[in-house]
Amino acid sequence: MTISVARLARQSLLCLLCGGAVGVLAHNLINSPAKSSLQAPATFNFPDRVPLSDTSMLASKPLAAHTFGNGMVATGRSYRYALTTATASDKPQAIEVEIRYMTDGVANRPTMDALLPVFTKMPIAALAPATMKEKPGVGFYNLFVDNKTAYFGTCINPQGITTVTGDQFHANSNPNPLTSGIPLQRFLPWLMGKQTFRDSRCLWTLLSTPIDPNQPDATVKTLETTGVNWIRWWQMHFPAA
Repeated sequence: MTISVARLARQSLLCLLCGGAVGVLAHNLINSPAKSSLQAPATFNFPDRVPLSDTSMLASKPLAAHTFGNGMVATGRSYRYALTTATASDKPQAIEVEIRYMTDGVANRPTMDALLPVFTKMPIAALAPATMKEKPGVGFYNLFVDNKTAYFGTCINPQGITTVTGDQFHANSNPNPLTSGIPLQRFLPWLMGKQTFRDSRCLWTLLSTPIDPNQPDATVKTLETTGVNWIRWWQMHFPAA
């Protein structure tokens, strides 16, 4: 039985590719970097200004970095805006934003209940009763009120929807390859031992504004609209891996 030259070439190429892949994988297993080096956060400088519809920016400043128990560092920045839309009050409504860049959401659980006391010193009880909402194309977020202040909180992910709970985050950061496909942009760096396979980064975000006693429902609605606009901007400008 004869074997065509083309078939022999294909088989040889396949053997070569498989052998090379096995060799690289074996090398990385033997000389695997420490977990901390795989998860070392990329340096990210938050922009001084982030444009938001119907607002004018008043100020922004870096937040003190927070170091978790596993050595991961969350860097951040705060922004302050004034609404430019007409309100019943003579004083423009101010909206404060805190955003933190986390690179290891698997270990550090980027949920509101886990990190609200860590980043803001607010008690977990402030989330009760919190209203978790879902917006198609955006994701999940929390709306809650504490001490005459309305809050909007969520975790902005590098892919898919925003999340609030740990289950949502893990499902979003680790999609099923049978239905979502293999993320090739992370597969090759993982194979070379340069990063983890799962992209567990998060922009942990909290917006807040004082409640106008004359129109409390309108205050919360405005905050929600601003929060969704904030999410959409960062979905298009998420830090590079």
